[in-house]
Amino acid sequence: MITKFFARLEKQPTLTLAGILVICSAIALGNMTRWRFWFDEAFSMYIVRFGFWDIAKLTAADVHPPLYYWLLKAWTSVFGTTELAARSMSLFFALVGIVGLYMIIRRIVKQPRYALIAALVAAISPMLIRFSDEARMYTLVFAIVVWATYMLLRMSSSSNKKWWLAYGTLLAAGMFTHYFIALAWLAHWGWRFAEHKSGRIKVFFSTSWIKAHIVGLLLFCLWIPIAAKQFATVQNGFWIPPVSAYSPVDYLSNALIYREYGEATAWWAVAFFVALAAVIVGFLHYAKKWTGERSRDMSGRRLLLWLAIMPPIVLMIVSMPPLKSSFVDRYALYAQVILAVISALGILRLAQTKRVLASVLGAALVLMLSLGIYNVYYYGNFNKNSNVSIRTGDVVREIAKIGDAGQPIIAASPWTYYEIAPYDSREHRVYFMNEYTEYKYGSLEMLKTSETGKITSLGDFTARHRYVWYVAYDVDGNITPPVESWKEIRKFGMYDYITKKTIYYGVLYDTSTN
Repeated sequence: MITKFFARLEKQPTLTLAGILVICSAIALGNMTRWRFWFDEAFSMYIVRFGFWDIAKLTAADVHPPLYYWLLKAWTSVFGTTELAARSMSLFFALVGIVGLYMIIRRIVKQPRYALIAALVAAISPMLIRFSDEARMYTLVFAIVVWATYMLLRMSSSSNKKWWLAYGTLLAAGMFTHYFIALAWLAHWGWRFAEHKSGRIKVFFSTSWIKAHIVGLLLFCLWIPIAAKQFATVQNGFWIPPVSAYSPVDYLSNALIYREYGEATAWWAVAFFVALAAVIVGFLHYAKKWTGERSRDMSGRRLLLWLAIMPPIVLMIVSMPPLKSSFVDRYALYAQVILAVISALGILRLAQTKRVLASVLGAALVLMLSLGIYNVYYYGNFNKNSNVSIRTGDVVREIAKIGDAGQPIIAASPWTYYEIAPYDSREHRVYFMNEYTEYKYGSLEMLKTSETGKITSLGDFTARHRYVWYVAYDVDGNITPPVESWKEIRKFGMYDYITKKTIYYGVLYDTSTN
């Protein structure tokens, strides 16, 4: 039934693809403004206050390269800095990546229905939807990897220099976006090596291949010393938890139903294993040689296999001792999406010989991905590493409703300040206390070098502002003022329906000592 449906739609592939992009956009936009900025997003929003050169210097002090922040600054200069405006750039790049996947499948399978189904599966992938709603670089990475893969396929079958020039440019753009995109380039190398493993070194190190990497290296070379320094910083200790036996299971469960191992209980556990069975069967059938398939098309399908498998495995290996862990599933977002896509394509081809089984597996896969989108809506920007729903922005918005105009807001820490800074207003300016801030992390460099929002003398500040709001979080709700003599006037907390706790609070203090 599904195959016949897409057989009709493939007669107008461009229009159908546009409809799929609309579906993806509608799903993402429906969830885009339901949650406040969390720290990583708030960091993105704060850094775009600076000029392009300053952004490069500030990111050099942190752990990520600057390209995403440059693009976000340009984007927000046009569309504004609201949650919708800032996050919509991530949705835009998700759509760009989906179009790229469509182009890849059209090239290696030829039949439009396969490319359309690939685009649809990508459009309803929970992880892609989740990070289409976040003002971070992960969908940009997805788009770059997909289009670089398309350029690689074109470069491998054509001597036209525009393909290797585009590929080399995307190599550098990717490295300027997120360093772990190098895992995708490693998958490209693995694929080329496997395709030319018969010893044809001259073919493997073709002129176009060498030139593409020279272009990428020349564009990125000035940043390499900074990248090396940032890697050393991460290896000195970082927030990422160590890899465990549950890590690969969590990776797959998040990709399929956006629930981790410990959360996939009762019927969710059943849903996960049904989806996993569909993925395994589809994956294995995709990996088989299809009747009548040309060797070039099989080579293209193998390239997607390399991209789906190699990055997460290598990321896990390099996260083992003695190295510090770097295993975070969103770093390989493109691999998760491609895994779902190739599984769906395998199920579609299986329908030619085992229609009933393929229909059941296909329906199960689509249903599980849809349930995953439900979980994306449910969890929002819930931090699965710290098991906390970020409610800082909600506290500030509540203060705007109940507080008197002119009452400033003080953040209990610089991390909290980043999260409330996007909600600064004329009625309630937001600040952090310089004397309580230890500037030992690179992410605090822009607070250290700027006077914006900085309270250099708390005594002078409270002499001008008798009543101040204090925003802090504490598991037990024991919020203490920075000055013992401050008198609590009012206090409220934001309840988290996921953890069933209240840990984010806003407290109104009278700072007068009289």
